[in-house]
Amino acid sequence: MSQIKAIIFDLDGTLIDSVTDLANSVNHTLTAIGLEPHTREEVKSFVGDGVSKLIRRSLGQTHLDKFDEAFGIFMAHYGEHCTDNTDLYPGVAKVLPELAANYSLAVLTNKSMTFSQKILASLGIDSNFKKVLGGDSLPTKKPDPAGIYYLAEKWSLDPAGEMVMVGDHATDIEVGRRAGCRTIFITGGIGVTRDLAPDFVIESMLELPDLLDRL
Repeated sequence: MSQIKAIIFDLDGTLIDSVTDLANSVNHTLTAIGLEPHTREEVKSFVGDGVSKLIRRSLGQTHLDKFDEAFGIFMAHYGEHCTDNTDLYPGVAKVLPELAANYSLAVLTNKSMTFSQKILASLGIDSNFKKVLGGDSLPTKKPDPAGIYYLAEKWSLDPAGEMVMVGDHATDIEVGRRAGCRTIFITGGIGVTRDLAPDFVIESMLELPDLLDRL
């Protein structure tokens, strides 16, 4: 029987495929300030560390003086269009209710709470989570382990034995390591491992229940 009592999920690249909407908003922003747009794959490579870094990477070092203007344009556009093309990854809709019946589920993302809650609600999966922590919920973002510590204290759990971090990016592996909990990396998302080694690797959310039963 699994000793795991709580599962913490990343959002972008783990539960949702949001690249198209992010790319559309990035390119709307760049065009609005007179810069050339990026390809979808280029924008994908910029995602995973929050909106500020997404905008900075999209602007490049040469145009960082336009950051404040670009940030405002992006936030307004993405707020209106963050659910246009965003969808769940295969298996998420099926697996989450099953997991929610047996574990405490949370989302820990660097995406802002406003966007995160809107997307989760629009996709009909928000009710599965006992807590959602966005990039602006606490003073620090992933990979700082404050979010995991917050949930551990809230639920009176030991990160090392009773919690797992599930994500698709090096940031998720690092935050789990720093908090002392095991990490599960899902391939095929937005992110990369950056040579960090997760405790477990799965290809689909459909593999997660069986894996958890063995922990």
